[in-house]
Amino acid sequence: MDLRWNCHSGVRLVRWHITELRDALAQSYNQIWGDAANPETLASGSSHKLAARNLIGATFPNHQLLFSEQGKPLLSPPSAHINHSHAGDYAILAHHPEKSVGVDIEQLRPQLLKIYPRFCNEAELSLLGPNPQLETLLLIWCAKEALYKAIGEKGTDFREHLHLRQWPTDIALKEGVLTAEITLLGHAQNCQLHFQRWDGYAAVWVAIEA
Repeated sequence: MDLRWNCHSGVRLVRWHITELRDALAQSYNQIWGDAANPETLASGSSHKLAARNLIGATFPNHQLLFSEQGKPLLSPPSAHINHSHAGDYAILAHHPEKSVGVDIEQLRPQLLKIYPRFCNEAELSLLGPNPQLETLLLIWCAKEALYKAIGEKGTDFREHLHLRQWPTDIALKEGVLTAEITLLGHAQNCQLHFQRWDGYAAVWVAIEA
C-alpha cells in the first residue's frame, strides 16, 4: 500500500501501487483470507482483483466479503461500508463507518472525448461548452461512477439521475471537490465528492446517506 489517508468527509482510503507479479498477489491472497479465500478468485482472478481483495482483507481482518444482489461489496460483520476500484497499476479501497461509499479510479483515455454526451446531461453539456478538456471529462466520469457505486442500484442512469452541479476547471489541481445532486427515487440528495489526480490518473470518492 503506497498511501493511506482520511478525508474530512469521513471516508478513509487506501491506495495500492501494484508492482507485484500475480503469483505474489495470489500468495498474499491465500495468507490474508485463509479459509475464506475464494478458489475461483485465486485461480482466475486478475492481478487487479487480487490486489483489491487483499486491500479489503488487510484493512478488515476477521471479516467475510459478501455481495448484494446488485453486486455491491459488503462486509460481514457489517463494521463499515466499503467500495473499491482499480485501473492501470493502482487499486483503491474506500470505507466509511456509517454512510454508503463509492470510489472510482481511472486513467486518462481519449475515448471520453467521443462518448461524453452519453453520460453528461444537457445542463452539464452546456457548462462544459463545445471543447471540454479531457481531464475535466475524466473527473466527471469518475464522479458519476462513484455515485453509481455508492447508490448500488443497477437501474441508476448517469444522465437522468446523477447531476454534476460544479467541478474544478483548473486541470493542474491535484485535489479538490465536486458537487452533485442525486435525483433517483429513494436516494435523492445533494452531496460533495472529493478527488485526487496524479500521473495521468484520477480517483473520485463520495459518501452518501444510505
